[in-house]
Amino acid sequence: MGQARSPADLEYAVMMAILNFHTEFMKSNYSHVQVQLSDDVINATITRNGAVPAEARLAQSEEGRALLRQVHEAMFTSCQDVLMERIERVVERRVRTMVTSLDPVSGRSSITIRL
Repeated sequence: MGQARSPADLEYAVMMAILNFHTEFMKSNYSHVQVQLSDDVINATITRNGAVPAEARLAQSEEGRALLRQVHEAMFTSCQDVLMERIERVVERRVRTMVTSLDPVSGRSSITIRL
């Protein structure tokens, strides 16, 4: 087991793991990342740095927003094992589930990680 870390250090390490994952695998740039840790749940909110013009246009209709959410979730699911491994390394606990959702209009993505 690693050395004890303060909650702020742990929160920062989780934030960096999530941010690096999204930068590497989702190829998105983010302007704001917020992480909240509790005993068994990590909630992260990530706000994208500007919209991709085609996505912004697609987000103008409900069908387009649904499609963007579906694509985001499919991309996340395809490589979530990488993020899961990174989070487990940081928190030194097993991740049971991870769920993501996207607000296509704001570009804000949420991740709920259950330990």
